[in-house]
Amino acid sequence: MSRAAQPPAARKKLEEPYRGFPVPANEAERLEAVHRLNILDTAPTPEFDAIVKMAATIFDAPIAMITFLDRDFRWCKAQIGGGLPKLRREHAFCNYTILDTTPFEIEDTLADQRFRNNPSVAGPPHLRYYIGIPVSLDGSTNVTTLCVLDTKPRKATPGQLEQFEQLRTVLTGLVASHDSAQKARTAEQHARQRAMLLSQVEKIAKIGAWSFDTETGAVDWSPQMFALHELPGDEVPSFADAIGYFADHERERVDAKIANCIERGEPFELEADFLSARGNLKRVRAIGEIQHRDDRPPCLVGICKDITEQYEQTRRLWRAAHLDSLTGIANRHSFQSEIDQRLAGCPSAAAPALLVLDVDNFKDINDEFGHLAGDEILRAVARRIAGAVPPEAFCARLGGDEFAILIDTAGDKESGRILAEELVARITAPILYDQREIRVSVSIGIAASPAQVTTGDELFLQADMALYHVKQNGRGRIQIYEPAITQAIEDKRRSVALIRAAIADAGLEPFYQPIVDLATQRIRGVEALARIRNADGSILGPGDFWHALLDPQCAREIDEVILARALRDFAQWRAEGRDIAFVGVNASSASIQSGNFTDRVFAELARNGLSARDLKIEVVESVFLDQGSFDVRAVLEELSARGAQIALDDFGTGYASLSHLRDYPIDCIKIDKSFVQGLGRNTCNTAIVQALIGLGKAMTLHVVAEGIETHGQLDFVSALGANFGQGYLFAKPMDAAATALVLPSARADNLSGPLPATRWRA
Repeated sequence: MSRAAQPPAARKKLEEPYRGFPVPANEAERLEAVHRLNILDTAPTPEFDAIVKMAATIFDAPIAMITFLDRDFRWCKAQIGGGLPKLRREHAFCNYTILDTTPFEIEDTLADQRFRNNPSVAGPPHLRYYIGIPVSLDGSTNVTTLCVLDTKPRKATPGQLEQFEQLRTVLTGLVASHDSAQKARTAEQHARQRAMLLSQVEKIAKIGAWSFDTETGAVDWSPQMFALHELPGDEVPSFADAIGYFADHERERVDAKIANCIERGEPFELEADFLSARGNLKRVRAIGEIQHRDDRPPCLVGICKDITEQYEQTRRLWRAAHLDSLTGIANRHSFQSEIDQRLAGCPSAAAPALLVLDVDNFKDINDEFGHLAGDEILRAVARRIAGAVPPEAFCARLGGDEFAILIDTAGDKESGRILAEELVARITAPILYDQREIRVSVSIGIAASPAQVTTGDELFLQADMALYHVKQNGRGRIQIYEPAITQAIEDKRRSVALIRAAIADAGLEPFYQPIVDLATQRIRGVEALARIRNADGSILGPGDFWHALLDPQCAREIDEVILARALRDFAQWRAEGRDIAFVGVNASSASIQSGNFTDRVFAELARNGLSARDLKIEVVESVFLDQGSFDVRAVLEELSARGAQIALDDFGTGYASLSHLRDYPIDCIKIDKSFVQGLGRNTCNTAIVQALIGLGKAMTLHVVAEGIETHGQLDFVSALGANFGQGYLFAKPMDAAATALVLPSARADNLSGPLPATRWRA
């Protein structure tokens, strides 16, 4: 019987509503099966047309269709009458037909509440009758429907239902035939595509195929083998001649691999240097195996792939990750890995010694001779280190002018000192640059107390403390770490404790140094500088607690306090009607890499009712050099994108400042005071300042000249075109209350002038 006669309860499980119409439980599989037929939107065919004509004849009805239900539409492959071949699915009666395997009949659409409001019932062609029968290729997934419709209510006779079932059988076979033909066409197309792909894969992948008959010695090559060897394709070399193209130092290894494959049947794979017929050095990967043949000796078959580009790219990536780009020796990342590996599980008596070397007064070399000379000095130092150390030693550039050397001491503590003396002798020899001799000295700290360390960080701390001791006591010397040097560590501990106590007692506060617009001689902004106010009113500057600035956690805490206080003071000045454009706040590497720096900055701005435009973040170049894998650029770009200004402080003293201007969102450069204070006394300084100001202008950056202490310096930087000035000539750093007194008023009726002349005019 047709499903129209089934009680509603029997249909309920299948007829769950979906966007206004029911879907079968296996709808996803059904849609996939329909799409696999690749029949949707194809042209009419006589075979399908014949079936709908026969169906219309059997029922003496004006409309018959073969329909396919896609996700959103009902589409007709063949039809008589019925209007457009495509209909939105929610209006299709066939949604109910595909829910089961038996015919689905609607004797009178107006009598069925599910269909009386259907557009085809309520409007033209005013359908009153429908019968549909589903077609499945696997017995469970209905892919199409044969249906008959009429504009008069009726009921199918048993004879019509029997003939309808017979038509379903015919239609099932037709759809199956279409499916088979489609699969055959797809298989043929795939075969053609595979053949085309295989014909191109050698050329695209630079893979050549080869074979070697171990009985006859016959060699066969594919075209790409000739391309790899850079040989004409008219004659295949002998197998021995082909092996001869491998580099001399690779030949023995290649011969052994091939011999083992032939004798033992073990496949081989190797990478080796390879010299083409034209003398081009390449890197190839060769793979071979034995191919057994019936009643014939085995044949050796394989491929050769030109991997030169990948090999060079891998080497470039490795060098970028592990080597210092300036000197070519290991970088800090490699050093950290090496020191950890050497100490892991190493008996204390056999622990390595660590030498940390620093070029003395390297900044002065840069100031006097320029950064290109400084770079060459670093390269020369690296070469001399590499030439002095034993083969098993590991040397690295840690950054800036600092180098590290790990050596195996075998318990001999003096071996570190002996090597250090050799290094001093070599490095202090004159270095020729641009027809000038440049002499440098070095300070070396040595950690050679294996019993006192268990980690690489501890060993490095000892060497670093020894180096610090040297630099604090005259430089140009060698110092082996001794327990007494822990006093320096204690100094750091005291500095950190001093900062923590100051924070707890609200004694850590910002002092402000004005930044003056040199064109108008008016204060444009201020820089916030950390100071400690003691209970007796005395003020401690950074020299009194600088050890604490080397501690990442303490540096972050200082930055947080100064940021919060500076923005609060800035908001208060604004509320008092002071005319000030920005406040500059220094951000340490530890703060920027904290992971929440931007959130903290914008939270403080919001708390004080300020916008990001009111804030200038000042960073030094070490922030870029010490970032490791942390994405400092992303942090600065977020700050810049939201309106904050980014200033590069102490500009000109680093080693890659120009690339930083290119690669980071810098708005302002602050020329280091060492250049400004050398104006008029050193022509190189003058040229450098002029170049830096010109560079800033060319890149539309604001330029601040720091450390202005004399009128001559002021006149000089003003004439060269600096936008802003900062230094003792204008004002020393002062607390918030004193700063408020020198800030101009924003009220039109009470405009203040520039800083009083008595502050900076002799």
